[in-house]
Amino acid sequence: MSTITLHNESENQLKLIETLLKELNIKFEVSKKEKILKLTDLEKTLIQEGLDDVKSGNVISSEEALKRAKECFK
Repeated sequence: MSTITLHNESENQLKLIETLLKELNIKFEVSKKEKILKLTDLEKTLIQEGLDDVKSGNVISSEEALKRAKECFK
């Protein structure tokens, strides 16, 4: 058995492909592409700040982060 991935650009293309496959008696399944997450400007800014911190070396180890988190809840 083989798998072919098709990228249609319209619903009409998808319907045509489905009709063709049905006529040829080829089993198929259609899966919709996952929704793209839309970020707010604030979220984009915070992500960029985090990436900038990593690039500049302003990071701590996971052990240190865990230690600091535990101290917050004492």
